Amino acid sequence: MKDKLPFKERAVGMLKSGGPQTLSTLARELTVTVEGARFQMLKLAKEGIVTSTVNVTGRGRPQQLWSLTDLGHNRFPDTHAALTVKLMEVMKETLGEQAVAKVISANGEKGTNRYLLELNGIHDLESRIGKFVSIRSKEGYMAQYIKEDNGFILIENHCPICAAAQANRAICNAEFKTLQGVFGEGVRITRVEYIIEGGRRCAYRLNRNDC
Repeated sequence: MKDKLPFKERAVGMLKSGGPQTLSTLARELTVTVEGARFQMLKLAKEGIVTSTVNVTGRGRPQQLWSLTDLGHNRFPDTHAALTVKLMEVMKETLGEQAVAKVISANGEKGTNRYLLELNGIHDLESRIGKFVSIRSKEGYMAQYIKEDNGFILIENHCPICAAAQANRAICNAEFKTLQGVFGEGVRITRVEYIIEGGRRCAYRLNRNDC
């Protein structure tokens, strides 16, 4: 099914989840020739969806890296972004900042409880992370995880509530609190990458406190 998607969709998805890529990597992963990949990427560049930069490392040959533009990132949905931001602005004007904070907190607690219900009975940390990743991916977060020697990295390549979070950082705080609620006080969570601060994605390191 995946291979039947148009090149554009596969390439954009790959750049979204994997970050900047060389032409040879794109060609290999998308099963096309390098020349075919170059032709298609130049078409996407003309549409303003991707851009290329030259990366020079050491004495090696400079590498051309392809990445998404803002327009490319915007192809991924931000759940009811404009309406959500507008509603928060109206609430802040009419009810005050504290009322907005209470609503965000209550919504975060509701989300935490929903996740806990779906994760009920799953106690092994990796299994719990895997299930959580599956749930979040269905919600549009393009989530994945990487296993490390002493823990895990939870990655969310897309944030479907980014516009709302940029309008009010309390939403990000609630999201972080949800993660802590889902994995428990026995797991130390550290944010290592943050979209709102210029990161390509949001990522969190999870370690057991006894590690």
